[in-house]
Amino acid sequence: MSAKFSRVAICGGGIGGLVAAAFVSENPDIQVDIYESKPEISSLGTAVAIWKRSWQVLEKLNLGEEVRKKGIPLPKEGEARGPIFRKSDQSEGFDFHNHIMPYGPTGLPRPVLLSMLESKLPQNCHIHVSKRFVSYEKKSDGSIKLAFADGTEEEADVLVGADGVHSAARAALFNSLIKADSKNADYAKFIEPIFSGTYAYRSIVHADKLKAVNPEHQALVIPKIWCGEGKHVVTHPIGKVISVICYYTVKSGEGIHYDGPWVTDVSLTEVIDHYKGWEPELIQLLEHAEAPLSRWAIHVVKDLPFITSGSVALLGDAAHAMTPHQGVGGGQAIEDAYILGKLLANHSTRSAEDILRVYEKVRLPFAQQAAEKSRVNGMMYEFLHANSPKDPKTPEELASTGKTIGTSFQWLAEGSCDEDLQQAEALLQ
Repeated sequence: MSAKFSRVAICGGGIGGLVAAAFVSENPDIQVDIYESKPEISSLGTAVAIWKRSWQVLEKLNLGEEVRKKGIPLPKEGEARGPIFRKSDQSEGFDFHNHIMPYGPTGLPRPVLLSMLESKLPQNCHIHVSKRFVSYEKKSDGSIKLAFADGTEEEADVLVGADGVHSAARAALFNSLIKADSKNADYAKFIEPIFSGTYAYRSIVHADKLKAVNPEHQALVIPKIWCGEGKHVVTHPIGKVISVICYYTVKSGEGIHYDGPWVTDVSLTEVIDHYKGWEPELIQLLEHAEAPLSRWAIHVVKDLPFITSGSVALLGDAAHAMTPHQGVGGGQAIEDAYILGKLLANHSTRSAEDILRVYEKVRLPFAQQAAEKSRVNGMMYEFLHANSPKDPKTPEELASTGKTIGTSFQWLAEGSCDEDLQQAEALLQ
């Protein structure tokens, strides 16, 4: 049977885009073109947490040995020690939850992961840099005409938008539906990402400097999550430095209009001012943070009603950008890419529309549930959840919160992407 599609365009050369390309191009009869807006394949941000399901996908690309050679610990089956949660928004803090994770994840630096993924792309896959996607048009023969900011145009049979939270592909998809029928005007609310209400301040502390003033500082030895109402700080010792991320949630800020810079450098004073009245050990840590700190206004994507339209699909942050409180956003992009990539590679004689509908049915509910779990965890860390105790003063008052946090991670050790792929394959029969 002859192929119904043979050209797949992927907008975005991030993790999701490269994983999708690697799996689609397993079919040598499909030409895969990746269009990346930046001058090179690169990424900012923290390391990507790799849990059980996403690790299964990366192993299928034979990344295990490469990760090991780079000296990065491999993920481990079974329980693993996580961070200690501590209530810190008072003069004397206390630990309230010793977190045991159901699976031992690893953290892969984004540039390292991108480099490894790029090396897995075969000859039928081509990367085009400095190509910022703008819009698309469905042609009468069923193909798609892609327009870029530099004035050039390209054609494809399938378009995959893997271009992040700011996704031009998402905007193009919903704008095309609005243009086609005025009854779709309400879809405009899904085009732009929304402010989560939370800022993340990122920095590092040099361990030797902190040790010089306090050799017994808790942050030197073990990962900690320092919790308080509307704020929390995540610290993780990594070699000679301590990674520090300070989260600050604006009261009633979720979904409000935000027109400031998404990422900007700020003074150390701005950060410390947010934590006035917190225990001295936390303040001491922040006073040794490298300045300036970068402030990230965390944006997310509203729950979309669908992530495919015809032969156009969204994946990763373009489809379901989420908060970072369970460390699963990158993994969800990898899982999206695996299911979509394998379906396209295995069924090029089927209608692309049928394949994309199945991809959406399998992946969208799962990813949106992951996003909600992450959102809820953030509220629990900051005692903002409806079930959080009011102004807790003792470990006993937070015992239930600690237990709930512990069980909230159980799903990350369950299931497999192969099971999801089998479900998708069955739906295509």
